Order: sequence, then structure tokens, then C-alpha cells
Amino acid sequence: MPGTILIYERTRATKYTDLVARLLPASAEYRLIPCATPEEAARAVAEAEILFCWRFPTDLFREARRLRWVQAMGAGVEDLVAAPLPAHVLLTRVEGLFGPVMSEYVFAHMLAHAQQLRRQYAAQAERRWEPFAAGRLAGKRLGVAGVGSIGLEIAARGKAFGMEVWGLARTKRPRPHVDRLFMPAEVAEFIAGVDYLVSTLPDTPESRGLIDPEAMRERALLINVGRGATIDEGAILRAVRSGRIQAVLDVFAVEPLPPSHPFWTEPGITVTPHMSGPSLPEEVAEYFVANLRRWERGEPLVGLVDRSRGY
Repeated sequence: MPGTILIYERTRATKYTDLVARLLPASAEYRLIPCATPEEAARAVAEAEILFCWRFPTDLFREARRLRWVQAMGAGVEDLVAAPLPAHVLLTRVEGLFGPVMSEYVFAHMLAHAQQLRRQYAAQAERRWEPFAAGRLAGKRLGVAGVGSIGLEIAARGKAFGMEVWGLARTKRPRPHVDRLFMPAEVAEFIAGVDYLVSTLPDTPESRGLIDPEAMRERALLINVGRGATIDEGAILRAVRSGRIQAVLDVFAVEPLPPSHPFWTEPGITVTPHMSGPSLPEEVAEYFVANLRRWERGEPLVGLVDRSRGY
């Protein structure tokens, strides 16, 4: 099934194109067009039947008359869901690649919180011999808001640490490693009952404001690796400044986080620069080519997005 594939990424378009070309068989007749700027994409988009992209300039979709399928390079697709894509164009996102590495990020910060590593580092810097009883994760309750592929990886590791795991999801069906599942209507009980609350929620109208940090259990830790717009930043700041919770934030409503933002200097907040789920081009290119093979065989694509629900 020959065709034209537009590969758009602002810094690594050529790298992705080379990887895809190497992964395709020699007999493949695809034309690969790397684009690193909106201007380059504007010149090529009318030819594209398949788009493999990250943060594509969505206003160009009006010119993409031959487009049949868009494969995002990441898990987040809120920009593409809101784009003027015709209904017949399939939209897929990356599923299953980011869960293991994101769960390592989550548990690094949970362990640092339980073991009070900041206190230990400060004592060392001041040459203070100050033994204390550190906490542990075993016996604590982990809440995972959003138990898709990423959330389930986090849940599995929580069980390995001896934690009780609660999950928050749109649909009520059994999830592995989740001891108790809550629906959105039960979110208040979910929030108030956990010691560690990890949000992997996508940015949808239903998810925005669903998690209220000010309703969390005292001394709990909030970790957001989903989308910044889903949790009100003012509410996070109030909850932390009141001494109620601490927070680890990897995603924000505006990115990069402005230098003047109060999160930077708030002692109870750890800021990281959207690094919990790094995209490795080799893995993402392999994912795309495997989906391309399904496309050629007329099989269902992995990571197919339901645009009516936003993910």
C-alpha cells in the first residue's frame, strides 16, 4: 500500500524519518517527507495520506485533503482531538511505551517523600548526625487517577511495595492490581482516602477540576504526571501552603513554567520539566511502523483515539 507519510517534529524530524526508513522493508514504496517547521509542513501537507507527528500545526489540516490517518508520537492528543480533522481520518496515540518509565519517576518521588530524603540531604550538608524514623510505602494507600496503560503500571508497582491500591476510572470493570475502583461520582471518597495520589488523567472537559487537592488527606502527597490543566494550580498552592499536602508536579497549565510562577519557590512543591515520560525516537518509530503494518493488513490500529471522549 504505497503512499506519502509526512513526519513532523520540531527538533528530530530527520532522525524519525531515518528510523522509519530503516524499519521499513526494502520493498516498501512509501514516500517519507520530514518537516521540522510549520512552513515546511504547509508545503507538504496536501500530499500526505499518513501523518506521524508531535504538536503538528493544526490549522494546516484544512489543506490535508488526502489525509487518512494521524499517528501521534506521544500519549497526549488533546491538540489533535480539538483540531479540524474530518471524521473519516483515524487518530492514534502511543499506548504502552510510557508506563514503565513513568512509574519509575512516580516511585522515585514517593520513596523520597517516605524516606524524607530532603531532610537527610540537609543534615549531611550541615554535618549533623541526626537519626530519625523514616516512613515506608508498605501499608500505605496509593490512589491512581486514570488506570489506563500508564496507571496500571503504577498500580502494579504499588502492589509490589505492599501498598493498597485504589483506582479512579470512567468505566467500572476490573483492573489488575487495583483493590478498589471508584467512578467519577465517587471522587470525593477516593481523594480523601489515599496517602499518595497519582494523576495520569488526560485533559478532557470531564477530567478538568475532578481532583481537588484541598480535599486530600492531611500529609498526603500529590503527583501529577497527566496534564497540567486537569488540576487547578491555585488549589494546589493553597493546599500546600496550608500544610495539608505536598506535591510533585511534572505538568503545568502553561509550559515551560514561567520563571515568575510561585511553584518554583514553594518549599512543599517539587517542579520537574515535563520529564516523567521521555519519548525515545527508536521506540516510538518502532511503534509507528508496527501500526503501519496493521494499517496495510486492514487490522485495527493500536492506540485508536475516541475523539468523542478525548483520548
